[in-house]
Amino acid sequence: MHVALTLFLLLQLKTSQERPNPATLIVSGRCILYDIRVGGNLTVNCPGVDPRALRRLNAELDRKNLQLAEKIQEANQWADKYHELERRLAESGDDSALSKQAGEYIHQGEFERAGAILDAILKKEEKQVDRTAANHCNRGLTFELQFQPLQALPHFLEAYKYRPTDFSYALAYGTLLVKQNAYADAQPVLESALRISRKQAKSNPAAYLGVARTLNNLADLYSNTQRLKEAEVAYQEALQIRRELAKSNPAVYQPDVASTLNNLANLYNKTHRLKEAEAAYQEALQSYRELAKSNPAAFKLDVAIVLNNLGELYSSTQRLKEAEGDLQEAVHIHRELAKSNPAAFQSGLAITLNNRAGIYRDTQRLKEAEADYHEALHSYRELAKSNPTAFQPDVAMTLNNLAGLYSKTLRLKEAEADFHEALHSYRELAKSNPTAFQPYVAGTLNNLAGLYKKTRQMKEAEVAYQEALQIRRELAKSNPAAFQPYVAETLRGLASLFSDTQRLKEAEANFQEALNTYRELAESNPTAYQLDVAHTLNDLAFLYSNTQRLKEAEASYQEALQICRELAKSNPAAYQSYL
Repeated sequence: MHVALTLFLLLQLKTSQERPNPATLIVSGRCILYDIRVGGNLTVNCPGVDPRALRRLNAELDRKNLQLAEKIQEANQWADKYHELERRLAESGDDSALSKQAGEYIHQGEFERAGAILDAILKKEEKQVDRTAANHCNRGLTFELQFQPLQALPHFLEAYKYRPTDFSYALAYGTLLVKQNAYADAQPVLESALRISRKQAKSNPAAYLGVARTLNNLADLYSNTQRLKEAEVAYQEALQIRRELAKSNPAVYQPDVASTLNNLANLYNKTHRLKEAEAAYQEALQSYRELAKSNPAAFKLDVAIVLNNLGELYSSTQRLKEAEGDLQEAVHIHRELAKSNPAAFQSGLAITLNNRAGIYRDTQRLKEAEADYHEALHSYRELAKSNPTAFQPDVAMTLNNLAGLYSKTLRLKEAEADFHEALHSYRELAKSNPTAFQPYVAGTLNNLAGLYKKTRQMKEAEVAYQEALQIRRELAKSNPAAFQPYVAETLRGLASLFSDTQRLKEAEANFQEALNTYRELAESNPTAYQLDVAHTLNDLAFLYSNTQRLKEAEASYQEALQICRELAKSNPAAYQSYL
């Protein structure tokens, strides 16, 4: 699981350390307040929302058993929808008495009764297109206030079908489709919303807010479907708009600038454009540090998140001192936040500990690495007791990391036990959500196969590699850009196993397929995959050498050497060792 992407999900979390008395901690977000009283009871307060509706919101949030970061995100989105529905009902031109009654039920938190009134209005006005579209949108918002997105979806669809040129309907429908991972359906809707908002912005500059928001949603969609060039273009334009808005109102829009920079940096990191990623992370970090000077409670966590992302970037480019410095500061911030509210911030601390452990591992400080992994694992196990859906994947991820460390230090029984526990967790998670967790099943199988190979359990290794390969081939059929690199990785592992067991024809076939795959990937992204081409050439050359095909061996070694020389010219710290 990519830690930087996991961290990005926490970006909306805002906290305050003002303590009016020892029993109360006030935590403030974009439009909400949290009052956390002794005993752990948590109340969400949203300015402008009727207290009766807030009681319903808190009951729903408690029922969902979310962590604080998720509650903040859910509550902010809920409050936006509440205010939008309140406004729309007040401005509606349909039956005023019924609309007024529906509005009152919304204030009372009686969303089911409000929905029944809207259903009645819809039946009366089926031929009045504008009103019908508006009330379908209102009905969808009512379901969203009840945290029932699947029931909201057909109403947003109807509103969009009746009035496809209305920006609010297109954005609401497209955004909800993205949340349901229905990317193919969401794309044309959001692209339509973008065209509408661009047209509106020509005569009304305030509509640029809608342009930026739609671009950001589209960029997320493109990134999730591996259309990375299009994602970059969308993020860049959203960033440009937000920079312009921040010039006249930095207090309101500078956080959006920093958030978009972080998203863009994550994209650059994903495509191995590391200099551009570093520049974007650094600018985001500088923005958050400035914001934290005047409001540390709201932005200290964002500082820690970007520091963590930078630390990971420096680690991948062998700038280990810089990586360690950033991760140390991030750990310190997370520890301070977790002291006052462990339930809210323990998971962020565990993520950063995982990353710092990786630095310790790479610098041979293995006892410190093990201590960090164990602390992170303990935190995730505790969190998973009350919320297994959210944190069991993190337990499995940390077990994988710890098993890798044990394998490195030849504590092979402990490594095998942790790999097996991680694999069992991912298999269980994949039963209910195969799309999300089958890739992790395959990854853990690949790791376990490598351990079996190291302990000369060759039959077990082959079985694990073959299952991993089968899963990855299936995943690559529907999303080759995302999973073809992993197919090639498993092919290399299996080829190495065949080579060690003198099944040389099978070894060569797998190395060749892996090499062809990496060559194709390197055509569109040489920075990301040229090193893999070189590694696989090196593997093939070794195989040719052992079978006395010396001319072929020499040619493969020479090509691998040339690639490493070119890479080392641009980044000697990262590539000199391979050369």
